[in-house]
Amino acid sequence: MPTRPSDDNVIYANFGARTRVSGPEEVTAPPARRRASLSPAAEMLIDVAASRADRGRITRGRQYAEAGHVVSLEVRNGRAHAQVAGSQNDPFTVTVQLPYRSADDLAVVSAELARTPNGMRAARRGEISGNLLRVLLADDANDIRLVCDCPDPAPVCKHEVAVLEKLAAKIDADPLALFTFRGLDLTTLEHAVMAQAKETSRESETDPELFWTGRQLPDLPTPRVSPALDDSDLDLLHKAMRAISYTNVDQLRAVSDIEDLYDHLCRDAVLDNES
Repeated sequence: MPTRPSDDNVIYANFGARTRVSGPEEVTAPPARRRASLSPAAEMLIDVAASRADRGRITRGRQYAEAGHVVSLEVRNGRAHAQVAGSQNDPFTVTVQLPYRSADDLAVVSAELARTPNGMRAARRGEISGNLLRVLLADDANDIRLVCDCPDPAPVCKHEVAVLEKLAAKIDADPLALFTFRGLDLTTLEHAVMAQAKETSRESETDPELFWTGRQLPDLPTPRVSPALDDSDLDLLHKAMRAISYTNVDQLRAVSDIEDLYDHLCRDAVLDNES
């Protein structure tokens, strides 16, 4: 009968290969950030893990995130709830909790966006001030609380790292998810910003300095421009040509002639503008 591998009083026959855990040098040397183009909000969430977890757990957590172990992620009212599939049958539950903010604290968000030219447009691109970032997320990365029901006693486990990675990626891809994370309804926020902007404009009427100097105007809108034929219903054009055509070939030739004529006129208009 073959001898089963053992070490001291522990037999490893039924536990599979042993996995190396983090050494002392990994605890003090967290891995460098992989991306330099993260939004400030996503960067803060990554810093939550980088400032509390050792290198081994950060590496394994990132691998979990990339391998799809985060099977669900829901953000609402200052909390993110997630399920992370681990080595056990049931997934572990992870909660990311933001520090409390009162209604007065959150009123700062709409007020600052209203005072800032193109405030909402910039927010949609993930461009927010440091003050808004502190209100929406936290004053410091250490103020964000993490909870996982796995047995790992470390300050931040690999499951929490994986959730932070997915949460940061979600906010980086959709900057408005940051407002949802804080529990702010976007439609209500936009209405509040518009109301604040009207109030700000009324203040300028009574402020002599603002009356003469004014504030910076927002950018002009940039609507999508496309050729008229691209925006038209070609089925209706074919139907109209069918009424004056003897055959399907005549109908197709008529539509083609109209398209060529339109392109020719547009090209002449562009040349006239350039000259």
